[in-house]
Amino acid sequence: MPLVTKEKKTNIDIYKAWCKACGICVAFCPAEVLARDEAGYPYVKSPEKCINCGWCELRCPDFAITVYKKDKDFKDIDE
Repeated sequence: MPLVTKEKKTNIDIYKAWCKACGICVAFCPAEVLARDEAGYPYVKSPEKCINCGWCELRCPDFAITVYKKDKDFKDIDE
């Protein structure tokens, strides 16, 4: 019987050069995935909690966040 594994990952890219550290993305994240560093810039604190709602990306006034989901299917060659 072939081995089939599905892996779902949510990726969040934060473009610090575009970010003005307003904190809107952190405030709107319902899963508390994002946090602010000592300079006030957002970072991904808990990527495993991300529900892929995209609110951080939609609310960012500087378009400094991209959220995308990866779905990977790993299948045995014998399938």
